[in-house]
Amino acid sequence: MEDDDIEESSWPSAATANRGGSSGGGYTDIRKEILDRLMAKGIEEVVSDPSAFSEQLHWHFERLPASNYISSYSIDLDVDKPEDVLLHCRILDECANNPDKRPIFHVRFLKRRGSEPNERMMEDLSLETRNVVDDSEDSSARRDIVIHEIIVSSIAKPKLLAELSALLSAVGLNIREAHVFSTTDGFCLGAFVVDGWGIEIRETIASGSSGDL
Repeated sequence: MEDDDIEESSWPSAATANRGGSSGGGYTDIRKEILDRLMAKGIEEVVSDPSAFSEQLHWHFERLPASNYISSYSIDLDVDKPEDVLLHCRILDECANNPDKRPIFHVRFLKRRGSEPNERMMEDLSLETRNVVDDSEDSSARRDIVIHEIIVSSIAKPKLLAELSALLSAVGLNIREAHVFSTTDGFCLGAFVVDGWGIEIRETIASGSSGDL
């Protein structure tokens, strides 16, 4: 697996995220900032009943254990993308209310990066040839990298991050970043930044994940 930083990931770098702090005050500030930003964007389900949505937002954050929440979700969340919180709420609610559909997968495009060395191609080359390819700018050994985010929700259980990572790797995805959070009501929310996504992978995950997660 690679461990590259993704500039447009839903999850900020640790340095950026630390602005949330690690106290209860940080929790309240982040929740208020998310609400204010969603109101400013004029999103219908928010502005139509701000009080009801504020309660929904409060429950979304409260369902994450305090020790987990303060150290993980609230810090990792990028408040510059408040719509992500809406998406996370919907995915968790769908998982909770539709047991026959678990696990819930949601895939979205993040960005297309410029050409990078095609590592899969270079793995098939000898060490000597690989060095030549690395040192030259041979376009045949380079590729555009398309980055997606896979958000998944299921029943929480031990070693879930490892199981989800193994599933995604097994279908040919390269995991660049991974986050999994557990809720107080027994569910989980996972987010994986990957490259290598395709329609055939969607079908493989759909057929291979039911009953396993």
